[in-house]
Amino acid sequence: MINVLIPACGSSTQFESSFWPQNCIEINGKPMIQYVIDNFKSIRDHRFVTVLSEDECDRFHTDNMVKLFSDNNVKIVKLTGKTGGALCTTLMAIDYIENDDELLISNNDHSFDCDVENIISDFRKKGVDSGVVTFECVHPRWSYVRMEGENVVEAAEKRPISKRAIAGLYYFKCGRDYVESAKRVITKNKSYDGKYYISAAINEMILMGKTVGNVSIDSTLYHTFYEPKQIEKYETEVRKA
Repeated sequence: MINVLIPACGSSTQFESSFWPQNCIEINGKPMIQYVIDNFKSIRDHRFVTVLSEDECDRFHTDNMVKLFSDNNVKIVKLTGKTGGALCTTLMAIDYIENDDELLISNNDHSFDCDVENIISDFRKKGVDSGVVTFECVHPRWSYVRMEGENVVEAAEKRPISKRAIAGLYYFKCGRDYVESAKRVITKNKSYDGKYYISAAINEMILMGKTVGNVSIDSTLYHTFYEPKQIEKYETEVRKA
């Protein structure tokens, strides 16, 4: 089985003026969190693990939405406060991911126009311990990886060390490896701007002697919803299609 972990308890400052939390913002009539879950429903033998804000669930019933969108194939962790960043948020689900099952970690604000099942199959065929999905970009809003041959040898947050930007999707052959690498990030205080990012765990995987692969996709197949302008762009593209 593969656990699909979605840390979705935060909300971008880009949406502060909205009454609805980021997970509930509609894009072409669908809540953002539905797009994220739909990315992975085609994966065989999967289970969703979602980290949500308890306050958001009480006010807007986001947990009910997630259960419905995932056909109730989900474990939900509710947080009462903020964490030190996305990496810390993922560790709140440690009871469900610290095992030998495969693990896929996804951002909560994007959509893929490709079958993620094929991406996972690619990582499996390569036999890597971990992997990232990338697209071509150089804007410093993203995290990046540097390659040597077929393997990732370095990851950097908000710093273009190559043209391979991480599309908010991380694969781990064994969830236990991710938990160990994430703990090492925190122990070493490898934060960026005061927050801990999942990209830092990639560097720890490399230091642990693990192989990290990459699947590159065309940038037109990846849609990010991190700000209202990007949502408007996506809706315009859909109307033209």
